[in-house]
Amino acid sequence: MTALSLAVAHGGPLRHLPAVLAPALVPILVLVLGLDVFCLVNLVRAKSVRNAPKLAWAIVILAVSAPIGALLYLFFGMNRGDRAATAASVAAADPAPPIAPVVLTGRTPAGTPLIVTTSGLTKDYGGNGLFSVDLAVPRGSVYGLVGLNGAGKTTLLSILSATRRPTAGSVNVAVDRRRVAVCPDVPDFDGWLTAREVVDLACVLIAPDLGEVAVSAALRTAGLADAADRRVGAFSRGMVQRLGLACALVGDPELLILDEPTSALDPVGRADMLDLVASLRGQRTVIFSSHILADVQRVADHVGILRDGRLVYQGTARDLIDTYLSPRWLIRIAGDAAPVAAAMARAGWVTSVASAGPDVIRVDAISMEAGERGIPAVLAACGARQVSCEPDAADLESAFLALTGPGRS
Repeated sequence: MTALSLAVAHGGPLRHLPAVLAPALVPILVLVLGLDVFCLVNLVRAKSVRNAPKLAWAIVILAVSAPIGALLYLFFGMNRGDRAATAASVAAADPAPPIAPVVLTGRTPAGTPLIVTTSGLTKDYGGNGLFSVDLAVPRGSVYGLVGLNGAGKTTLLSILSATRRPTAGSVNVAVDRRRVAVCPDVPDFDGWLTAREVVDLACVLIAPDLGEVAVSAALRTAGLADAADRRVGAFSRGMVQRLGLACALVGDPELLILDEPTSALDPVGRADMLDLVASLRGQRTVIFSSHILADVQRVADHVGILRDGRLVYQGTARDLIDTYLSPRWLIRIAGDAAPVAAAMARAGWVTSVASAGPDVIRVDAISMEAGERGIPAVLAACGARQVSCEPDAADLESAFLALTGPGRS
């Protein structure tokens, strides 16, 4: 039998309580006892106390009904200096990591304004994490952050959104932090709320001065205007993703951070979400992560590739393809392909021409842009009838594999 049960059974101060309730009060009594012990220890160690001698405060703590005596000592007897010292000792035992300074960025030498940069950004989890990442995100762009699982994408986005702190380095954001919005990869909402109620709650928390107009605009931009008064519990996965984006947009952010916005969506849902992200280009800056390279190539102006926590490439997708691949096209001609092949071989932007079949030629170019501009011009000059012209492995996935595959340091 517990001490509390004995107190009840023998007519102690809890004798009027039913025995079944007594065990539930044990944690409360332990807390009260702990508070009394803390106050007595503090009283003994304190150099001085306020409003009464130490002996008087000891009598108050022990004699006045618990925890009233202890509370009286905390508020009226304990020195503020002792409380400050206690707080300082707690902080010293568990120091907060330093916050990287936030300063405004300048411009690149080419004059492109940047909204986010990092310098030597590091988050070390004991060999894993991020290491010396120097990010540069142009204002108004759609920046795609790609990498294999575990490459550090979520960690980097968390630091940019100030939900994690770096081990070293700095984060430079050229926008008021209140104008930065984040949408996680798996947004979750109470199913009994309507979409309008969810976004309205987000508006109250983020930008209460914007009101109903902002809520309606966010729902409309996210493509949920027709479903605004439906319960969220009946939403599909894609609609929940859209709702998460609406909550992020309701505060009219300048910088929007999206972590895997197309994760777990079917092809139609992915296409809808990507179209929505692309529609924000120029109006806001969007940084989004994805391991689906076709999605990034479809909507991103700029690409950052993470490998084992390091940024191994940063620039446009086209520059990535031009740098790490030989842009190549397979051109099918209706009729004799030999004159076209000869004309292609004479073009200055062509690096090689070869036959790939009776009516198919393979053309390698110095860059994607050169091929896209030059191939139609040569075909027109030859008067050839083109059946098809398809790029051969000139995509982001091929460039990504060339950059991050085995043998790359």
